[in-house]
Amino acid sequence: MVVGNDQEAGAEVHPIELVLARLLRLGSLIAAALLTVGIALMTMGMTVLAPKLITAGLLVLLGTPVMRVVAASIIFTKERDWHFAFFSIVVLCAMAAGIYFGKGD
Repeated sequence: MVVGNDQEAGAEVHPIELVLARLLRLGSLIAAALLTVGIALMTMGMTVLAPKLITAGLLVLLGTPVMRVVAASIIFTKERDWHFAFFSIVVLCAMAAGIYFGKGD
């Protein structure tokens, strides 16, 4: 049950959660738009631009969670919440290590 002002069952919504939710929503919408246009162009036979748009959509989709962690670490650092800032940076390092070691040669 949703109660006014984005509150659910008396739970308080923090500004950090709103910023991060908006970031995820925006990234998902941009990725969906790029993929939709790319697939539409592909079906119309415009094979020059379509793969580039599809690739861009997939990169935005993959980059959105990374940007969320970056934004969270910046927000927590600005708020001087060192505990969560530290864990955000640890998660960011784990993501970077996964990308680096998972790319294969």
